Amino acid sequence: LNHLLNIWAASLIQAGSKAILFPDHRDAHRTIDNTPLGDVKWQSFSVKYTGTIPDEDAPPWMADSHDVWFHDPRDVVQNMLANPDFAAEMDLQPYHEFATENDKRQWQDFMSGDWGWAQADIISKDADTHGSTFVPVILGSDKTTVSVATEQNDYYPLHASIGNVRNNVRCAHRNAVAVVAFLPMLKSKWSLILCSILITSPTATKEHADTPGF
Repeated sequence: LNHLLNIWAASLIQAGSKAILFPDHRDAHRTIDNTPLGDVKWQSFSVKYTGTIPDEDAPPWMADSHDVWFHDPRDVVQNMLANPDFAAEMDLQPYHEFATENDKRQWQDFMSGDWGWAQADIISKDADTHGSTFVPVILGSDKTTVSVATEQNDYYPLHASIGNVRNNVRCAHRNAVAVVAFLPMLKSKWSLILCSILITSPTATKEHADTPGF
């Protein structure tokens, strides 16, 4: 990459330019990493086992570092709330719905349920939250393995949505569901990944299922 950047810089100088876009590959990668995609940029951190490692036959997951890629969930949720396409398809307060024919209770969207109503009652007890909107965050993984970048590492995508958006919008894939993280897959029974939230997810094999300390 540095060689290509040098060729590019030489062509710019030949054309009379005094500015060089990227001095080296580090600057180019830094610029790419700081470029927002879909309004929220990708970030990453690494997690590693910090417990006692046996002197012999230590499983590889104990020594390896595991990358977690994520969008800031708060920014993702803010974008969903600010999306003008959802203005007429969003419930900003819980509600109970009844049929006009027989007065029977009906459920359709998330905010029509009892749990959302109960949470709003709890929030209302705090005077400092009066006028606020309850925004439930829904998380899920579809167990689809994907590869990120060029290292061919397997990940579970973690999806997020908000309960305020109605089901017809969420099912229509109108940006009401977003990928907020890629969780690395370890070759073991459980994969413990920390990403703004703590989530435990079963993986494909049980290679280290009975290993003490895992």
